[in-house]
Amino acid sequence: MKIRLKSCYPFIILLLLSIPLFFLNISDRHGWGDDFAQYIKEALNIANGVPFYQSNYIYNALNPEYSPPQYPPGFPLLLWPVIKLWGVSFIALCYFNTVLLALLLLALYTYFSKHTSTTIAICLSVLICYSQVLLELKKDVLADTPCLLFITLYMSFRNTTDFSWRRIGTLILFAVFAIQCRSQAIFVIAAEGIYLCLRIAGILIRERRIALKNPEIIALSYVIAGTILVNFILDKIIFPTPVSTSAFYNSFFHRAQSWNLKNIANDYTSYLFSKISIFFNYNVHNGYRRAAVAFISGMGLSFVLLGFIINVSRRIRLEEIFFAIICMLIIFYPCRDTRYILPAVPMMFLYFYTTMHLVLQGIKKNRPDISFTLLTVFILGVGFEYFKSAATELTPGTILQERDKVAMKYITTHVSDHDIIVFSKPRMLTLFTNKRCIVTAWQISQERNKKIFDSMQVKYLLLLEGMDNEYFKTYLHEVQHPVDSVVIAQGYTLYSLR
Repeated sequence: MKIRLKSCYPFIILLLLSIPLFFLNISDRHGWGDDFAQYIKEALNIANGVPFYQSNYIYNALNPEYSPPQYPPGFPLLLWPVIKLWGVSFIALCYFNTVLLALLLLALYTYFSKHTSTTIAICLSVLICYSQVLLELKKDVLADTPCLLFITLYMSFRNTTDFSWRRIGTLILFAVFAIQCRSQAIFVIAAEGIYLCLRIAGILIRERRIALKNPEIIALSYVIAGTILVNFILDKIIFPTPVSTSAFYNSFFHRAQSWNLKNIANDYTSYLFSKISIFFNYNVHNGYRRAAVAFISGMGLSFVLLGFIINVSRRIRLEEIFFAIICMLIIFYPCRDTRYILPAVPMMFLYFYTTMHLVLQGIKKNRPDISFTLLTVFILGVGFEYFKSAATELTPGTILQERDKVAMKYITTHVSDHDIIVFSKPRMLTLFTNKRCIVTAWQISQERNKKIFDSMQVKYLLLLEGMDNEYFKTYLHEVQHPVDSVVIAQGYTLYSLR
């Protein structure tokens, strides 16, 4: 009993450390953008027994870079109980995100505890979950945190030599949940495939035989095949959709054919470095704290890169392959967003610790647990100014403000359900009005946009002051020539196109 109680102490400590998370970045508003709206709309559909993809957002195949026709149903499935109980309540959704972050804190500990001491595993977990990046994400209804949670659980359960059928099934479950939350998680299976090939090649070189009966190779083959099979069943049988998301992803491959990979690598490598260092950064204004943040960010980046090199030189594991794939994605993917590196964050901090461990070993009479705890307290102390603002201030430029509510109400009551509205944030508009909405395709000429909209009998264009004004003003005055317009709220003008 004493042993069991002792093993629970770290989780009790982590639960206590998760309490402040419930007081940071809790808001009744949401930032602009509209990825969140598509997730919420799909969750609403699930809660109401409607096919999840029926959102009234009209996918513009000529602008596949804006958004896929629908997101995977994993995150909406997690959201729907919250939506069912509280409706579209951003406060409730913020608390839901906080629960996910608290669970992530525990999952990170289970991962790090396999590589470090209990104290250091707690410190690393706290540094990640209290990083500004994760705390800022808590304000947004996005699939990145649950995806990171399931990736972390996968990596934690994967780090073993015991591949029982129960463990294989658990790994498949975590991988499927991660992929169904965010398609990017498929790279963990790609990494497994590369690792499997390297293991087979290594055994073939050393022992001059094909290791078909190796337990690890057999187990990983089942994990890869099982994950692909279950995802296929979910996508094609349980949650089939009339419009495939393949066009959305194919557009990037077509663009890649014309890329100068050398130039892109040069331009984006520095961007990758900034995405790594940002996890050691806090927005502060005090001069001393800013200097400390700069030092910590530089140290964090250097230690992560050195730790990666050290681990690769020792042995190439799944973590190194997965981290390298995510880094390549950041370098060559045309969309710039910190969220794309999130699945690799546990590996980043493990590499940070690898280098820090070597540094601490070189210090005489050093006690690593105490030293790392002091470092953690120092980093969090530097970010105190940010924590204070996150507990007391609302983010400017958020929705729904009073003018937004007035505009949504006008459209709900004055626009027919059959009419189509062009808007720069169509998914947000359809969430709050349930009207049919579409976005323009900036990749083609405005004249061609008009022909397409005319063929669809698009009736309205909504203009929001301060958002894509020049493009839409040019389109309205030189190409479309609206027949009428009305100011429906402060900054909102609804143009009748026919």
